[in-house]
Amino acid sequence: MLSYLVLSVALGYELPGSPTIPEQIQADRAGYFGALEAADKADLSGTLDVSVMEDLIKNMLARQLLSVIEAASGGTP
Repeated sequence: MLSYLVLSVALGYELPGSPTIPEQIQADRAGYFGALEAADKADLSGTLDVSVMEDLIKNMLARQLLSVIEAASGGTP
């Protein structure tokens, strides 16, 4: 959720679309915590690997922004 806040602050506005990334994280906490655990596991082995979190956030962002496209086109992307 912090990364979403940082992105919104950097852009100067909240990203359009729904559900937002924070809403999606609340709806699927298991996926979010799994991504955090994957990063922690990598850290314990001495590597920096946040690829699972990257993929999760990328997919959530795509879902959020796709809703804007669907709304603009009358429901179909």
